[in-house]
Amino acid sequence: MASYRARWVLPVSRPPIENGCVHVEHGRITRIGRHEAHHGATDLGDVAVLPGFVNAHTHLELTGCTGRVPFRGSFTRWIADLAAVVQSDYQQGEEARREAIREGFRQSLAAGVTAVADIGHGAVAVEEWRRAKVHTVGFLEVLGMGPRRLTPHERCFEDAVKLVEGDARAEETARAEAHGSLESSANSSSLDPSLLSPPLTGSVLRRFGLSPHAPYSTDAALYWQVVAYAAQAGVPVCTHLAETREEIAFLSTGTGPFRELLERLGLWDGSFAPPGCSPVRYMAQLGLLALKPLLAHVNYASDDDLDLLAGHGASVVFCPRSHAFFGHEPYRYREMLARRINVCLGTDSLASNASLSILDEMRYLAAGGGLLHSQLLAMGTLAGARALGLSDEIGSLEPGKLANFAVVPLDYPATCDPTADVLLGQAPPAAF
Repeated sequence: MASYRARWVLPVSRPPIENGCVHVEHGRITRIGRHEAHHGATDLGDVAVLPGFVNAHTHLELTGCTGRVPFRGSFTRWIADLAAVVQSDYQQGEEARREAIREGFRQSLAAGVTAVADIGHGAVAVEEWRRAKVHTVGFLEVLGMGPRRLTPHERCFEDAVKLVEGDARAEETARAEAHGSLESSANSSSLDPSLLSPPLTGSVLRRFGLSPHAPYSTDAALYWQVVAYAAQAGVPVCTHLAETREEIAFLSTGTGPFRELLERLGLWDGSFAPPGCSPVRYMAQLGLLALKPLLAHVNYASDDDLDLLAGHGASVVFCPRSHAFFGHEPYRYREMLARRINVCLGTDSLASNASLSILDEMRYLAAGGGLLHSQLLAMGTLAGARALGLSDEIGSLEPGKLANFAVVPLDYPATCDPTADVLLGQAPPAAF
């Protein structure tokens, strides 16, 4: 057994512990409380020990895009600019995308982030998610619009499902080998549905799911396919939603910048029938909200939308610095929290942010005021773990949970609130 003493331990699920000590055995927390001299603990010094941070929305494939895609006032123009940069990078081959994902994981760990929800594409993403030392919920992205794209987007969906199920079969084989039953597993043609979201591999959590990109790039037929499959297989689902005013206009009337973008790309064939409602209500109509999905952004939502989200138990990911990058209107996270919506934090990609640090996101919000520091810390840890379906294992420091910590030096003048000291300080964290 190992024990670690710190000036403060911030469990998140209970009040901070001064002169705290965390006891660990076989990679799990066995006890947490005040330090006693006879414990013989490793003294970490003048630091706070917290749960590892959870980045609930990112695109690690875009790690190499830092500062390369400026926002010039139009979201659709920014998408086109980003696509050009990505296409240029990936002409170098799969290794460029593979290295971007690896670098993203390295930067995440260096920032004290021990769990991520990453959206990616193809076998390269799956391979890197499997190798990661970070708890990973990997969402394979699917998209497509209209009958003329029926074959390509069905293939996109089918390819993503094969990759998800292929990982599950690999996990099943590994478990069978561990239990000495490889032969019986190999002779079985059925797949245990629970393995589509493998809960634990050693001490690294991993789940794979699907991400229909967004309502302006993914038609109703493809959303229905994803919803039906996810409901049957029990895999997590994530989508970008209500990200811009232009998205709302597109769903209301079928016009505006998103239609113009689709026309320029040759993807518009006139078959799209605008639902004539908000993005949130559209997802309710398609059955997506019934899956308790992870919804990235939700920057523009009415009171009725928020009531729908609360009623369905959806989780919402707020990306504060990316939100500011695009100049969006003030985010309604206070109203969401008042309705008990599970609001967590993400960085989005480095194409619209300066780092992959959730502590940086919390500090950005703390500087603006308006929320208790304890609420901000929960958004960056336990709320994220809940959103990813991992809160039984991570997100707070409790006996029985995995011993994944972030350690933050206390460089801010001491106050009576150690959480404030962490969020108002400047010292970088580290995963421990």
